[in-house]
Order: sequence, then C-alpha cells, then structure tokens
Amino acid sequence: MRWTLAALVLAAAAQVARADEPGPTLTAKELQTYFAPYVPDVRSCYVAYGRGPAVAGTLRLELIIHPSGDVFKFGFAAPGVEPAWRDRLGICLRKLVPRWHFPVRSRFTTAVLPFLFQRVFAPGAGPIESCWDPRGCRTA
Repeated sequence: MRWTLAALVLAAAAQVARADEPGPTLTAKELQTYFAPYVPDVRSCYVAYGRGPAVAGTLRLELIIHPSGDVFKFGFAAPGVEPAWRDRLGICLRKLVPRWHFPVRSRFTTAVLPFLFQRVFAPGAGPIESCWDPRGCRTA
C-alpha cells in the first residue's frame, strides 16, 4: 500500500515537470508574446509601402523558425498592394527579419502571423485651427 501511494506521487510529480517543459515547437501564445515587440516596425513598413487602389489592409507574414530561434525562411502576402509598392514593402520587412528572435526549441516552427490594418477617416480628426487669442477668436 505504501509503495503504490509513493509510485502515484512520483508519477504525478513527473507529469507536472513535463507540463512545465517547453514543447518541441513554439505555441501560438509564445509566438504572439515574443513577436509583440516587433509589431510597431512591421506596422511602419505597411503604412509606408502598403499602397494601391485595391489595398485590403491585410498583411500575412509567413515564417519558418529555426530551432535556434532565428528566422530560417520568410515570406509575406499583402493583397491589393501594387507590385512596385509590394517590392518596397518586401525590402522593408526583410530588413527587419534579422532582428526577430524566438526561444530555442528542438524542432522547426512554422508560423503565419496575420495583421489587419484599418485606415480611419473620422469627422473632426486631425489638427484643429485656432487663433490662440486669450480674448477669444472672431467669427467671420
């Protein structure tokens, strides 16, 4: 009876230890967490070069992450971006890739990171004209 109980406790402890160990590939949550610091740079590239009459505001990054944590292969899709602008967008994004690093794992990780950018034209947005007179502004 004592041996059975001890064996169950040891088996449970071994399961807890395995649950805390990282998996062979990165999880979606880990990808989101470790890619978060790089999002502003990706957004800057898209804002600068995501142009064309049919731009949908979507960008998809396709990554294969080496077990060392570096990006092994990079690709992207930007529907609606004109070819000349897509080339510039690609150059901008490829300059960022060497800075992207992820945790070490035992296998390659394949990841697709979707982005949705939305341009908003809100009434009243933007600079507001003012006369900066302490007595008030004259109305026309």
